[in-house]
Amino acid sequence: MKNLLILLFLGWSASLFAQKNIPYTLEDKKIDTYLMNRQPAKLSIQVQNLPAEVKKVKIKYVLAQLGIDSQSEKYGETDSNGKLAITLNQNLPYQQIWLSVGEYAYAGIYVNEGLTVTVDVSKMKNGFIYFSGAGLEFSGKDGAFNTVMNDAVVFKKEEREKLYNSFSNLRNIKEKVSPAQFVFKIDSISKEIMKFTELFTVTHPDYKWAIEDEVLSEIYQQLCLFYSTDGMPAKLYTAVSNHKPHFVSNGSVAYYQWLHYYTKNTNRGSFANHLTLFDKLYGQQKGDILSLFFLKEDRDQFSELYPMIINNLQTRWTKRIATEELAIASSNQKKIDGLFAAGQKIEDVNIGKPMIKLPFKAELYELDSTTNIESFLQSLKSKNANKALMIDFWATWCAPCLSDLPFSKCLHKDNEDLPIEYVYICTTNASNVNLWKNKVAELELAGTHIFADEKVVAKLKTLVSATSGFPSYVVIDAKGKVNAKVVSRMSLLNRESLKAAAGINE
Repeated sequence: MKNLLILLFLGWSASLFAQKNIPYTLEDKKIDTYLMNRQPAKLSIQVQNLPAEVKKVKIKYVLAQLGIDSQSEKYGETDSNGKLAITLNQNLPYQQIWLSVGEYAYAGIYVNEGLTVTVDVSKMKNGFIYFSGAGLEFSGKDGAFNTVMNDAVVFKKEEREKLYNSFSNLRNIKEKVSPAQFVFKIDSISKEIMKFTELFTVTHPDYKWAIEDEVLSEIYQQLCLFYSTDGMPAKLYTAVSNHKPHFVSNGSVAYYQWLHYYTKNTNRGSFANHLTLFDKLYGQQKGDILSLFFLKEDRDQFSELYPMIINNLQTRWTKRIATEELAIASSNQKKIDGLFAAGQKIEDVNIGKPMIKLPFKAELYELDSTTNIESFLQSLKSKNANKALMIDFWATWCAPCLSDLPFSKCLHKDNEDLPIEYVYICTTNASNVNLWKNKVAELELAGTHIFADEKVVAKLKTLVSATSGFPSYVVIDAKGKVNAKVVSRMSLLNRESLKAAAGINE
């Protein structure tokens, strides 16, 4: 059976390089010298014709990036004239930013040389601008590019989103159909997705390369996920591995990240072997980019592994990113060490081995085993008499857990007057006590922290009817009533729902 998917993908990739005036890909050999001599780009935001009562506008911008975190969330505020000037912290080309301009506009922008985003409130028709519309203007060197790219986002948006959802859901049928049938289904939906690109770029031919590049990054990252346990067909793998993104965007970063994981999963070996494997399979430029994702995976062993990563990198711009991440990790570790040095002894209580009381109102305990889960729970409640217990079961490797903990911290800080004790019970499964302690100190998370043996956690979860996975939340009100269903995520709570969950009536 002829594999149409391979032919189409190779054709699309080739078409990107048949056009003129296309910027370097991130893997181009010239990009190294280009970035070493390049200054970070500037982003300017202007909000015009604000209502008289509005003096300043809050700005939130989330940058796609390569390094430990694939996104960096930052905040700013316009001055009294409605202006804000931002210099990006990295000098990467075509860096994607998800920009929120107060309650007025949201857009996905690419900043390469310089961009001005103007929001004219008087021209807004529906009270809010989403990517494209009257009242939102892009100007400067990157202006025309951003106008087209944002128009592309809203072009037949609902139809395209349905196709992307259908594409991502293919993973659910992979084991139910033959390999040939699975490739056929991928091929069919991919061609439908690309039809929208073809249709849009009829009137925007100069930007076809850019839109196709981003679409391919989206498709290829999904293919790496689909085949992450058993490997792709050889020709398909060739097409995927030959993709060379031009942007530092959500799509391209995810493409590199999933290709990194795909390569590791389908080529078992040690950390050192994988470092050299990336270079062998993909060449130095792509290999170095893929190696950057070790920074995120091995951040808890940074002092040992980051130098090995840095020494293996040959492209100067990736080496610079890794070196900066090492400096940040070292600085953070010094701060954490200082917090532990300033800690105090905890009085002995029957909820585990007392470890240390930290300056940000956190008490740490270690619970290796217990013969009586009921006694442990009674001691925990007795220690916090007349308080409700907000229990968070989490793991150091659990991404949803780690993303929700900052919300828990803010909720606690904003509602310190309420009689609630926040109890964080971390499983020992696939973790260690030092990793746990450092994570608590890194987050500066107030409350009672217990590093509990995974068997103890399992028994405790059974006792309080908590869900089996992580994170899992249980509330025990001041009267001892247990509720394992009232909280699904801390990020969804506000003061009123927190009080309701804890059974507090004021």
